[in-house]
Amino acid sequence: MYGKLTNAAKLIEWEAFLWSAGLLYLFFINPYETSHSTLCLYKNLGIEFCPGCGLGRSISFLFNVDFLRSIKTHPLGIIAFVLIITRIIHLVRKKYFNKKQNEVMYG
Repeated sequence: MYGKLTNAAKLIEWEAFLWSAGLLYLFFINPYETSHSTLCLYKNLGIEFCPGCGLGRSISFLFNVDFLRSIKTHPLGIIAFVLIITRIIHLVRKKYFNKKQNEVMYG
């Protein structure tokens, strides 16, 4: 059992997995909803402005094809989305090509 888990852990690029999970969460939330439970420290302390929440909502609006509201919520939302996607692609490619190189070099 332990061997299977370590083999699975070697196949997964954890940073890419976490970024993908975050984007998947933003895909499924309703950005139009004004009140919801959150893990945001600022919101839980009663501070209304949180740049991170604005960025997340901006990406969520982007998933809902509401570009104007996405830009109004946080002007860097679209750029952040592109950077996150680029990072995921880079990590997956690096993991895949390193695995292929290791197989060629070490059999």
